[in-house]
Amino acid sequence: MERLIFKVTRSTFFTILLFSGLPAFSQVLERTQTNSGTATTFSYSITSSYGTTTSAEASPNLIVDTEAILILKEDSVITNKAGAIGGATGAVIETTPNGTNVNLSGIEANNEFLIGEGTSFRASLKTNEPDGKPSKGNASASAFHSLTLTVTSNSTSFINTLRENFEGAL
Repeated sequence: MERLIFKVTRSTFFTILLFSGLPAFSQVLERTQTNSGTATTFSYSITSSYGTTTSAEASPNLIVDTEAILILKEDSVITNKAGAIGGATGAVIETTPNGTNVNLSGIEANNEFLIGEGTSFRASLKTNEPDGKPSKGNASASAFHSLTLTVTSNSTSFINTLRENFEGAL
């Protein structure tokens, strides 16, 4: 009688299962999840500023003296607001090939600067010791006020897809 000896390896084991006539079961599960969205942001800001400025440019043989003093009365008013009580603000933004147009409503800026006593502006140029060279220069002292309205509109979109596969044998 001859003996048959089989060496069973992992691949042989699976081959024996496949050809053994036993039913095999498997399970495949796939899950896909998609998220998408759009975010639109509209914002505006109003900036009011006031102050003084002096400037001078002069040749070395000139003496420059500038001074700017701005005194505002307590009754001065700086009011920037959006929408009245019970009112609303709005913006219509139109984009064209040449740029963007914005039509705003309900935004109000009221800046009433009342200049007080003691306000003064002075600028002078005086010759130093004559040195025979030409004197050239300019000097100024002034007050300024600026009102800046900045409008920002952004729109972003996103799509996020996650796909998971699970496989298993029973």
